[in-house]
Amino acid sequence: MASLQNRVIAVIGGSSGMGRVTALAVAREGAVVVVGARRKELCEQVAGEIRAAGGQADAIALDATEADSVEAFFDVLRERHGRLDGAFNNVGRTLGSSPITETTLERFEQTLAFNLRSTFLCMQHELRLMKDQGDGAIVNNSSIGGTRGFAGLQDYCAAKWGVVGLTKAVALENAARNLRINVIAPGLVATERFELIRSQQPAIIGDRLKEIPLARPGSMTEISETVVWLLSPASGFLTGAVIPLDGGECAK
Repeated sequence: MASLQNRVIAVIGGSSGMGRVTALAVAREGAVVVVGARRKELCEQVAGEIRAAGGQADAIALDATEADSVEAFFDVLRERHGRLDGAFNNVGRTLGSSPITETTLERFEQTLAFNLRSTFLCMQHELRLMKDQGDGAIVNNSSIGGTRGFAGLQDYCAAKWGVVGLTKAVALENAARNLRINVIAPGLVATERFELIRSQQPAIIGDRLKEIPLARPGSMTEISETVVWLLSPASGFLTGAVIPLDGGECAK
């Protein structure tokens, strides 16, 4: 039997990139996938792909940085599905690079909103849905920038370190309920943005690859398979963990 058979799994930020690949992977494991992101039409496309392949999927729009939007998303999810068994909070992005003396307060606060505030808001509602079930799993998406520093990205690193700390604290709060919360910390991954940078600025990618012991970027499929495992009963004794998906970079 598929490891996520008939479980209701929310993939926040599931309309494209790593989120889309993960939504498809979760669906292949038998889950009922609820795809959420700001662009409803892209969410519908991913849900349509899943249904065309014989899976079960729903699409609900949300802006993970806005409390009202997050609340509305989970209200609709509850009305349509009645429960939530797992979630992948694939939220966050960078907004530029600069020394701290040149980073605007607006950018700093926006970066926290996109990465940390959004994870906090989603987890609140996910756990309210899960708390009486006695079973559930959440995976948050941090970054290698949540385990080491990058010059010029102090706002992003602060936010992603915050996601790691948030995950650990909430994992301890909910362990007695058998609700597991873990966090992945991807390094360089071959996303669409990676391919764009490699085509336009190959030297930047070349320098980054030199820092990675495995000498290659990770694939979105490799990330998604790890998320599936963390959401499944196969990782049932793991909570509060940070899973580095970085080709050995942080091992140095």
